[in-house]
Amino acid sequence: MLRSRSLLWEGLGLGIAGLALLLVLQTGHSPASQAESGHGAVVPLRVQPAPLASPVTCTLAVTTTDPLPGINSFHTAAILADYTGLALVQGNKGDQVEAEEDYFRLDNATIGWTYEVYAVPDGLGNYNLGIIVYDLHYTPILTDVNPLDGPSAYVRLVTSTTGPYYFKVFQITPVCSGGTYRLDASASAPTATPTATPTPTATPTPTGTPAPPPPGTLDRFEPNYDFDRATTIATNITYDNLNFVPWGGATEDNDFYKIWVKPGLLYTCETLNLGPGVDTNIIIYDHNRNPLGGNDDVTPGDYRSRIAYLSTYEGYLYILVGHGGRLPYSEVQNSTYSLRCSMEVPGLPTPAPTATPRATPVSQKDAATPTPFTSPLPTPTPTPAGELSVRLISTPTPVPPQVTPAPRFVPLDILVYYDSSNDRSPGAGEGIAGIRIVAYDTFTGEQVAEGVTDETGRLRFTAAVRGAVRLFIPYLGIGRVVEGEGASVYIRIAPPSGSP
Repeated sequence: MLRSRSLLWEGLGLGIAGLALLLVLQTGHSPASQAESGHGAVVPLRVQPAPLASPVTCTLAVTTTDPLPGINSFHTAAILADYTGLALVQGNKGDQVEAEEDYFRLDNATIGWTYEVYAVPDGLGNYNLGIIVYDLHYTPILTDVNPLDGPSAYVRLVTSTTGPYYFKVFQITPVCSGGTYRLDASASAPTATPTATPTPTATPTPTGTPAPPPPGTLDRFEPNYDFDRATTIATNITYDNLNFVPWGGATEDNDFYKIWVKPGLLYTCETLNLGPGVDTNIIIYDHNRNPLGGNDDVTPGDYRSRIAYLSTYEGYLYILVGHGGRLPYSEVQNSTYSLRCSMEVPGLPTPAPTATPRATPVSQKDAATPTPFTSPLPTPTPTPAGELSVRLISTPTPVPPQVTPAPRFVPLDILVYYDSSNDRSPGAGEGIAGIRIVAYDTFTGEQVAEGVTDETGRLRFTAAVRGAVRLFIPYLGIGRVVEGEGASVYIRIAPPSGSP
């Protein structure tokens, strides 16, 4: 009897602990305490229906593609931004496909600001979406997983740290038909707390006419007027309805953006859809905020700006878009433009230019234009007649400078397989998934690429190198050097000796 009672109390304890864990996962808070929002208000405990633990299979009503494939984990999350045409499934009409999860990442959040994210299906009932927000420790802190509040999902996050924060979008009901959805993200500063108004004093007579408040409306990315407030944007997305309406009473607006870049990839940023009288320029900076180049006009008479950059590092690339003081303050209400930064893997072994034609220096607001130094021609000193003398000077033969080879692009197709049949050739089902492979340039010693094998054991990428490519598999301790202009590389894992 005593043993039965002990087991009963142990079972009750496990059941209560399981319920507490479920509440934590659904609300981001423990039952023993209540969290405080960024404004200090106590948020009551809310229990929402749990999402299905088993995978959801969608029967596609339309052929569906995804413009951002592979963003299905914390480590492959896309930058949080506005997106259209996203999908949780891919396939042809009539296919039955397991729904995936999309992850988005918010970096460099401003503490105390409010970030609102909507996930909205584009069709009628094609998805019923949920969102879970995680902190930098991958701990869930905020959810919208209620299947009864409509097919869209919405979260409102008041940040207490700079992040990163992760937003997971997923299907929460067992019925979906494919198609697309969109993600809308916005940020807003906290409302200032009103203070007691001091007794007014006599207003001095102004000596000049103050600048009137700017006409027009601030674009959705303000304030982004310096490096620290640069807006993180995604590649291959066009951002419309931007403008040069200044923030906080300033008389001129410079817009800073940043994108995450990796070595060997070509990035091109350009302005589009310029408003009447708008003449943009672009300057790009590396992750240390050193200027790399700029462009004023794409071509003579085309006031758009465009610049391309072949990245040599992994980190943020900053983009400054301005008008160089050429737009009168009274006309900023019409200063609209669009911005797009595209990313591509170069297909030809031709290094991309570091700046497009008509490169312009940093605007006068950021740095003065360096004037090239020109040495004046020496003026010969006349010598008296009959006193001219000539002295021969032997000139040593100059040492030719060491030539640094130009980067070239090497496409690689790698297969890692376990040779279970011991026939020294890859067979069906022998590929090994999840193997991390790192590529190095043998000339510079720098890492130029990295990836993980897919479910078939295959990994494909193009490496920009000056020498050969050295492949290394940390988990297996295997290395291999690849010469030439490209190769298919098979890496065989042999079965233990004595295996059939």
